[in-house]
Amino acid sequence: MNIIHCPRRFTLKSWGGTETCLANLAQQQQRSGLDVKVLTTKALDPAPRDKILGIDVRRYSYLYPYLGISEDVKLQMDYSGGNLFSLPLLRALIGSEDVSLLHAHSAKRLGGIVRTAAKIKNIPYVISLHGGMFNVPGVIRQNQDSIGANGFEWGKALGALVGSRRVLNDASVIFCVSKGEARAAQSALPGARVEYMPNGVDCEKFNKPGLPDFREKFAIPGDARVVLNVGRIDPQKNQHLLVDALPLMLRQQANVHLVLIGHITDAEYHKALLNRVQALNLQAHVTIVPGLNPDSPDLIAAYKTAEIFCLPSIHEPFGIVVLEAWAAGTPVIASRTGGIPDFTRDRQDIILVDDYNRHCWAKHIMALLDSPLRFHLAEQAKRKAVSEYDWQHINERLLGIYREVCR
Repeated sequence: MNIIHCPRRFTLKSWGGTETCLANLAQQQQRSGLDVKVLTTKALDPAPRDKILGIDVRRYSYLYPYLGISEDVKLQMDYSGGNLFSLPLLRALIGSEDVSLLHAHSAKRLGGIVRTAAKIKNIPYVISLHGGMFNVPGVIRQNQDSIGANGFEWGKALGALVGSRRVLNDASVIFCVSKGEARAAQSALPGARVEYMPNGVDCEKFNKPGLPDFREKFAIPGDARVVLNVGRIDPQKNQHLLVDALPLMLRQQANVHLVLIGHITDAEYHKALLNRVQALNLQAHVTIVPGLNPDSPDLIAAYKTAEIFCLPSIHEPFGIVVLEAWAAGTPVIASRTGGIPDFTRDRQDIILVDDYNRHCWAKHIMALLDSPLRFHLAEQAKRKAVSEYDWQHINERLLGIYREVCR
């Protein structure tokens, strides 16, 4: 079985949950004997050919069908899910030989490109809604829709050409990473086949020996109690809340240290974060690492070094970093949002927080730091990650569906 995956972008220059999911899935599929390629656009990376984590990647030119938008806005669209179009990608998909199935990782015009190629080649296609489409908070949807709003859009004809409005209706299967999204999709598309397909984690990867000393490399004191967040530097990830909560934590323990790791997808938010750290005089207690490659030993070492992993996101369609923390044996505190409550159990394998109050978050973090519950959460969560969410288990189910739709 030969599979082509089609995301909007796939580059080490900007890495997030969708890229992590796709990379781990493709690697697992290769181990299962599948021929796997990634065909995508040159968004954020002009290199036409690449090999990332052993995966063949081919990139094609693209455009945003808007008049009067600046290069800065185009860059923001690259980072934030802009509705792009690529005729070269369509030609490449149509010209690909011996393809069994196309797997789209975005809807809109890119999904329409996959749909059109699949119909011309008379093969099935499936689609994964990583970021959600039906069950997205209004503030997130409003921010996404506002990008490019000042330009004149002329791309409706392109969307009509590839049937972008028919992408979900015509897909053999729609995969959703949260149960809420799956329910909403099934309600909106009663004739479609919708499957809840959670993300996974490579448990073996997060338990490799011989890791570097994260504290030494990033000049973190040996006695520091490390609180970690991994996620792109972006308002949706809400790192600002952890910075604001840190002074409250330091009143109780002077050696608490906050580590933020993530690619910068919103430069203004990153600047505001740095200014806030300086305004609160927290430079000695905050380390910001602007992105680590997904296979970096430093990333795994960060999870292993941390005493608590925190995820105060405003919205998380799934929250794959929760699984990464679990696999590393690090207890997690997270917002009760998006798909996180679907696969977690409050006070059994995670602490779920219902609001975005800095006093509330500081209280939960400090209480867990010195509680035996921290070790119980870590143990239960690690066991659950291995038994239910290792990529091997997820891939086996996915391959069964692939074979079914190909028949």
